[in-house]
This record gives sequence, structure tokens and C-alpha cells, in this order.
Amino acid sequence: MLRTRVITALIITSIGLAAVFMLPAPAFAAFAVLILLALGGWEGARLGGLDQTRARAAYTAVLVITGTAVYWLHEPGQITAWLLPGCIAWLGFLAWLARPALGSAATKANHAFKLLIIALILLTGWLAIVWLQWLSPWLVLMLLIIIASADVGAYFSGRSIGGPKLAPSISPGKTRSGAIGGLLAAMLVTGISAQVLPDSPFTPVTAGLLALVLAAISIGGDLFISLLKRQRQLKDTSDLLPGHGGILDRFDSIGAAAPMFALAVAVLGQ
Repeated sequence: MLRTRVITALIITSIGLAAVFMLPAPAFAAFAVLILLALGGWEGARLGGLDQTRARAAYTAVLVITGTAVYWLHEPGQITAWLLPGCIAWLGFLAWLARPALGSAATKANHAFKLLIIALILLTGWLAIVWLQWLSPWLVLMLLIIIASADVGAYFSGRSIGGPKLAPSISPGKTRSGAIGGLLAAMLVTGISAQVLPDSPFTPVTAGLLALVLAAISIGGDLFISLLKRQRQLKDTSDLLPGHGGILDRFDSIGAAAPMFALAVAVLGQ
């Protein structure tokens, strides 16, 4: 299982970084539409309560059309205005974790609300990554470094130290020691990265502190998608990626951190 997971991660990373650094902005936006809005939307429709093929296809089509329209009707530099609602909404999503039973009933109202939430997560996350790549591919790499270092730090510290669970009713495998290890790893690695990566708009200290906040948000994003899966009694959002699940299983942390990171670049990186 671990071998499959590592191989899949290497393939995903290679394809993703090649797209980030080699594709021009419009082509990368189209690539990201396919991955995040089309495939992610297809999975998100099921997570939001849509099981019929036609309904899931219609939901996915709306996401793709909306994202494409926003991109083509605005200059790339204007996209950041669309990120603020997503950032504000994420504060509410993270607060939701304190009441994991909220929204668990399989009602039409709950399903509709979750579909809106998933659409907002996918659209703002996609817009953030597209804007960052347009500004500089190295900024996308810095975002990925924050998420990856938090994940690796959490994995190894959690396995070696163990201890109390972080959110046992949502994700029993996560520990508090793992979360702390992930936060510290993200802060340290990102601080170093800011010193050596081209086009970094942050000092090492600023980058480290920002990574500390974003890593905490990414953990919350992971837990939030886990909560939605648990309410739908799903282990993974799909089986598209061997050893990893689906697109949303991989995009949960990035989806939460990307809009915040993009706004930090826009505000603090000037």
C-alpha cells in the first residue's frame, strides 16, 4: 500500500510540476479546469449527495462553465477579488469541525448547501492556483512545499510519537503530535525555501510564519473533506488515484490553503 501510494504521488507530482512550469497561463488554466473542476466536480457532486450520472454531469458542467467564464471575462490580475469570499467561507468551514454532526442528515437542503460549499472550494482553489502560476510558477511550488512538508512532518511525527487523537470523530488516524510536527516542519522548510527559491515575495521569517498558519488551515481543510465523506459514508471521494483515493482526497489541504496563500502574496508580497 505504501509503495503504491509513493509511486502514485511521484507520478502526480511530476505531471503537476511539468504543467506548472512548462504550460503558458491559458493552457495551464485549461489543464487545471480538467483536473480540479471537471474531475473534482464529478467527485464533489457525489460528496454533495448527487448519485445519478446526469445530475453529477450537470453539476460538473456548471463548475467548468463558471470557472472558464470567470477566467476569460477578467484579466488574470483581477482574479484575486474572487478569492476573498472563499477565504472568508473557509473560516466558517473550519468552525464547522467543532460540530461534526451538523448537516449530517440526508435532506435536500443539506445536500444543496454542501454542493454550494464544494463548488466554492473548487472554484476558489482553482482560481488561486491559476493566478499564482500566472504570476510565477515558483509560487505554486512554494504552496506545494508548504502542504507537502506539513503532510510529511505530520506523518512521521504522528507515527513516532503517537498520543491523543486530533479529531477522533472525524479522522481517527490523525494525532495532535502529528499536527504539531506538521506545523513545525512546514514552518522550517518553507522558511528555507523562501531563501533559495526564485521570485519569493517573502523573507524567510515571514514565509515561515505564513507557512505555520497555512499548514494549520490545510489540516483543517483535510478534516473538513473527511467530515463530508464521513457524513456520506464514503472512504474516498473516488478510486481514481491508486493509494490516494480521488482528486478531492488530494486537493483537500491545497483547496483550503491556496486562496489564503494567494491573498497573502497579493497583500504581503508587494
